[in-house]
Amino acid sequence: MRGPRSGRAPAPACIALALLVPLAAIAGVASAALQVAGAAAAQSPVAGTAGPPIAGPAATQSPVAGAAATGSPVAGAAVTQSPVAGTPESRSALLERAREARVLEEVGSYAGAAEVLRRVRREAPRDADLDLELALDEARGGRPDSAAALLWEPLVAAALRDSLPEARRRFFTFAREGLWVNGQYDGWRWYIARARAEVALALGRWREARDAARVAVDERPLAGKEWLLLAVSAGRAGELAEARAAAVRAAALDPSLPEAHYFSGLWAWRDGRRAEADESFRRAAELDSLYRDPALARVRLLLPGSRPDSLPGYFLTGPRGVGMITSPMRPKLEEFVQMDLTPRVARIGQIPVPDSVEIRLRPEQRALPVLVDQQGRVVLHELLPFPPDLMPASAVASLVGSLPEWRFQPAMKGGEPRIAWATVSFRLDSP
Repeated sequence: MRGPRSGRAPAPACIALALLVPLAAIAGVASAALQVAGAAAAQSPVAGTAGPPIAGPAATQSPVAGAAATGSPVAGAAVTQSPVAGTPESRSALLERAREARVLEEVGSYAGAAEVLRRVRREAPRDADLDLELALDEARGGRPDSAAALLWEPLVAAALRDSLPEARRRFFTFAREGLWVNGQYDGWRWYIARARAEVALALGRWREARDAARVAVDERPLAGKEWLLLAVSAGRAGELAEARAAAVRAAALDPSLPEAHYFSGLWAWRDGRRAEADESFRRAAELDSLYRDPALARVRLLLPGSRPDSLPGYFLTGPRGVGMITSPMRPKLEEFVQMDLTPRVARIGQIPVPDSVEIRLRPEQRALPVLVDQQGRVVLHELLPFPPDLMPASAVASLVGSLPEWRFQPAMKGGEPRIAWATVSFRLDSP
């Protein structure tokens, strides 16, 4: 949807929005157009596809569940035909046990799920997907050393080196237990890299965390969280130039991420750019008023002769901890969640398009999973993988940078608002 053309100089560029939900369409002069379709967690985030029909308005799926209908190599419906060693009875028993572990994950019993997966691992063919899932549950259950032992074993290390065809660059789906017992690696190596980086960070193994974070950045170069993780791990590993550049890149790619602004501000302070540091700290505190570090840094910055804070060793804080795949905070993106009411869009923020996006963009529909808190605010998003030439970094930053201004009617269960994932479908076109 585009604004009218005239002989006058164009207004400042902005993305025009057309909501395909019961909200008024918003139009404006734009160099690109973004169509936002709904915000229902039952939608698939896979571009141009929708999830299978769901009975009744109360049903809620994982935001990635719909991928099963697309025939993706990682979709639950597709992998159940993969070979599993043994008789049909033993295959069925393994799948049933794996399904039990997945159900335990969905109620937050990660230690219980790990116990079940250990039994599955003793009976199933060797499978890097199973070792990865067990490592995630071990880490979430408070056993990072056990997780590390799995993540650095030869089978998982070989999976990390997998060449990974484009079709497998997807987030895990809701019904994914078939992947764990088919005796082959079906997943996306980003999961291994991210899990390694988070676990190594928790264990103080800084160089291993940095090495893994580099791979995660390579797999998701437009995701600010990956650059933030690299900034943290490289800084603690003593790679200061790399850490500085990664922190700046994280804040530029994801203006909605408070930790990125704080880390970037620390580097500005270290470099003597105090005004820039103050602005970064102010922005971080605005995005999350409960995030203490940037607020305290602003106070210390005003003190004569004050020295910069030391480089942090943490990654995501507050509700954004849900985005750490080894954290027990829930709900995880791939987990099935049942709600009485799903999140619904109430207000959309302005999405400006920088002048640099005066290029021809390939028309394609994409989806953006967002985590909506009990107050209806977007506190986290997961940028789905897509080719960097599909959407320039400046347009990505504009889109995700607008998310703090969005408002949703929160998910409801038992009459209480709940934190939940929703999926926003968007389309970016050249005029």
